[in-house]
Amino acid sequence: MSLERKECLNSTGYEFTKIESPENVALEIQSFFIDKNVFGTIYVSAEGINVNLAGNKNIVKPIEDLFHKHDLFKNILFKHTYSEKPPFRKLKVKVKPEIISIKKEINNIFNIKKNYIEPKELEKKLDDGEKVYLLDTRNNYEINIGSFKNAKNLNILKFDEFADKVNELKEIDGEVVMFCTGGIRCEKALGYLNEEGIKSFKQLKGGIINYLNETDGKYWDGECFVFDDRITLDKNLNPTYKKLCPKCQQVINAFDRTKCEACR
Repeated sequence: MSLERKECLNSTGYEFTKIESPENVALEIQSFFIDKNVFGTIYVSAEGINVNLAGNKNIVKPIEDLFHKHDLFKNILFKHTYSEKPPFRKLKVKVKPEIISIKKEINNIFNIKKNYIEPKELEKKLDDGEKVYLLDTRNNYEINIGSFKNAKNLNILKFDEFADKVNELKEIDGEVVMFCTGGIRCEKALGYLNEEGIKSFKQLKGGIINYLNETDGKYWDGECFVFDDRITLDKNLNPTYKKLCPKCQQVINAFDRTKCEACR
């Protein structure tokens, strides 16, 4: 990927941390952006924060530093990709019930053992032929666009269906490594699984984005769906700007996005 030709830094990160007053924290975070030309979405809740930023790297990186200096957010792992332009239309800072919705109460989300596996460690395991059960926790339409070779999935249409699959997951033998786009869904899932008695599962640190950043993309097949105007990223993390059907979220290339063969 030729970074010097792409002026917009896209930065994403999250932190599960107890926030006593999400409304006050959201107001505090808004002050980070006064007179700064930055785009993206930031969700704050009692369980933590989910950050997606886009802008010139000389503006975005100092904002990352402000998060890291904050007592609540010092451990955020920001993942970086680049594009020619911001993939968001404006900046939104919102207070929400959850930073990623699973619609189940998870009492131990702040105390779970993270059980991270680093991207290069996973790559080496696969290189060595170790038996690893790769579990894609994303939605079907994301998986149809790309996933790890030989990965399994739960056949879900949205993430809050994950909790309904816990009995299936209890039947899996061997080493299980869960993965998603940036890691937030896996960490929320791990919290729920812990409460259901499953404590051996691992999660790919930083998700697919971190894996493609830290390795040459071996074992990844296809593209990675992202929830912004880039639509998907190729193996080199370059945006594709593919067209997406607004009804069924299938990728289509027709200019008229109402003519989707999948849902007509």
